[in-house]
Amino acid sequence: MGRDGGRDRILYFDAFNGVSGDMILGGLLDLGLPLEHLRRRLASLRLEPYRLSARKIDRNGLSGTDFRVELEHGGHSHSHSHSHSHTHGRTPSQIYGLIEESRLEDPVKEMALSVFRRLARAEAAVHGKSVEHVHFHEVGAVDAIVDIVGACIGFHYLGASRFFSSPLYLGSGTVTFSHGTWPVPAPATAHLVRGFPVVMGDVQAELTTPTGAAIVTSLAAPGAATPAWTLDRWGFGAGDRELPGIPNMLRLVLGREAAEERPSPAAAQGVRDEEVLVLEADIDDLDPEAIGYVMETALGRGALDVRCVPQQMKKGRPGHHLSVLCRPRDRDRMMSLIFRETTTLGIRWKPWRRWVLEREFREVETGHGTVRVKVGRFGGEPVTVWPEYEDLKRIAERTRLPLKSLRQVAIRKATETE
Repeated sequence: MGRDGGRDRILYFDAFNGVSGDMILGGLLDLGLPLEHLRRRLASLRLEPYRLSARKIDRNGLSGTDFRVELEHGGHSHSHSHSHSHTHGRTPSQIYGLIEESRLEDPVKEMALSVFRRLARAEAAVHGKSVEHVHFHEVGAVDAIVDIVGACIGFHYLGASRFFSSPLYLGSGTVTFSHGTWPVPAPATAHLVRGFPVVMGDVQAELTTPTGAAIVTSLAAPGAATPAWTLDRWGFGAGDRELPGIPNMLRLVLGREAAEERPSPAAAQGVRDEEVLVLEADIDDLDPEAIGYVMETALGRGALDVRCVPQQMKKGRPGHHLSVLCRPRDRDRMMSLIFRETTTLGIRWKPWRRWVLEREFREVETGHGTVRVKVGRFGGEPVTVWPEYEDLKRIAERTRLPLKSLRQVAIRKATETE
């Protein structure tokens, strides 16, 4: 949960002059994301050395924040275009590994992974390859990884959980990148914005980059109207270049639904009320190993929870009831997975609402290594304290101490700090 009131917030991308990853981060910093917090959270990614900087800048009378990433050997790796001088041919699985092995909060990981998965599918479609054989170039460079993961850190910090967007301005002319010179929009951008309201415009520049398009289209529904909401504040993220006649800026607007003006009793106790979806399917002719694969894959692609229960089906056949809990934005991805990887001919789905405890992650020193601990709070009081299994497993394998003993130590250490 973010540190900006602890409640679900709406974030609106006002992309009146396009969107790029660095503009999103500039807007988030302008909204109040501390640069030092961003540095600390990004430090858990195993990336080549880099520096982050941010400065206030004025464009056509609008004040915003110009965010930059610089490689330590002095190369500036940002521009509001698709042309980069520093590229790394990382594969999607390499980037997924960087994120999954980091110490970022689970919601941040989920968002970042969903953006990179969408990018991988777009690159695969554009180049006629399978996702496994895609090599990210521009979007695998340090700056693009910082943009995407950093944006998700900012959304989480500010408590944004619902996203909406204006039409995306794409620009015109040509853009040069690792594969050559192409007309605007670049192929990956064009694939990413399919189904989204867009405007080409007369500006001779690439206004929406693949990184910016991937972030917006992964989180915001195409053409969805915002509910009645109150605007709390806004921030501007600046692009690198001056453009004639219009400020090269992106506006991010932060607010909340009007109905949230009077907190519910649950909200007063720090409990978040959110909408989720449940997808269900009954399967009677799939081998158990394949079902395990489906469950593991669904969790890896953003599902919040997956269950599979044995059951007796018609004509006495043994079968399984598969249930997948996900966020509304992940519905189509889960539907595709179930249809592709199981033998079911139909999926039932319905909207649910759930209450989620306010939670935080902290690190405790056990005497044998550092363990991340998840703390759930109700009314400000800790009611759930649970160490991360992977951290405990790593220490247990190294020290040969019982995992259950390490868990008890981690819980005690976390409780003592209350």
